[in-house]
Amino acid sequence: MGVGLGHVLALGDGRTLGFDDVGDPQGVEVLYVHGSPDSRRARHPDDAIAQRLGIRLIAVDRPGSGLSTFDPAGTVGSFADDAVALADHLGVRRWRPLAWSAGAPFALALGARHPGRTAHSAVVAGLVPFAAYAEPGILDGADGGRRMVAELGAELGPAGLAEMAAPMLAPYPCDDALAREHVLEHADPARRAVLESVPGALDVLAAGVVDAVAGGLAGLTRDLELQVEEPDVDWSRITTPVDLWYGEQDSTAPPSFGAWWADHLPAAELTVIPHEGHLLALTHWEAILARLLT
Repeated sequence: MGVGLGHVLALGDGRTLGFDDVGDPQGVEVLYVHGSPDSRRARHPDDAIAQRLGIRLIAVDRPGSGLSTFDPAGTVGSFADDAVALADHLGVRRWRPLAWSAGAPFALALGARHPGRTAHSAVVAGLVPFAAYAEPGILDGADGGRRMVAELGAELGPAGLAEMAAPMLAPYPCDDALAREHVLEHADPARRAVLESVPGALDVLAAGVVDAVAGGLAGLTRDLELQVEEPDVDWSRITTPVDLWYGEQDSTAPPSFGAWWADHLPAAELTVIPHEGHLLALTHWEAILARLLT
């Protein structure tokens, strides 16, 4: 199979799984798991970084986003099963998962559900399971949006929260112009500075928003439900190293989230970067990838 962009794998149940295959074709296999509302395209815009580091970067669309078919019965754990199917298709023995933001539980589920199929993982500005919001102090550094998810999720449950929040997270129907406007409208001055300093950053984030609702709101809605539902995996089964990267000034996923994961994963290392926010994956992409190789 050729290396490049926009591949589709036909899964056993009739769904499709979309992915990009970039970087060094003979390199160490890293599975990139996007945030929400996002897609495989919402990653650092310079894939030459992976090539230079000797990494074969596989960026996958979660169900209902981009090229991946919506799965109404999909769970955090079933995504891990999809990732193993993709590994088997590509001849990958062990993934090195890299997750950004809402992708964190999905990427970590791979190590929990299939311990022998991961080597080393990284979580960047990762969200925590919903139950963690009830712990004292964990939301102290969080913004209103994250507090709203915690409060409304507890009050309305997964379906109620998702139905209310999905239309707020991405314009639908959506095109590139609307997506760019949406990204900029929700960017504070610190985020705008990152978007201006990383060439192509606005392009990839807008593409992620477009892809998130390309097939309708169902995928995004299910993604939000899974942010509230109890994950169907056991985090204690993750025995391989996990790098936890958090920005000191991130109010979407504050460092307290990283501390929570560090307390619940057997072999995790937390790094908090001063003066950084939620776009840490864009500003520190090369360092994150390089550590995954160790």
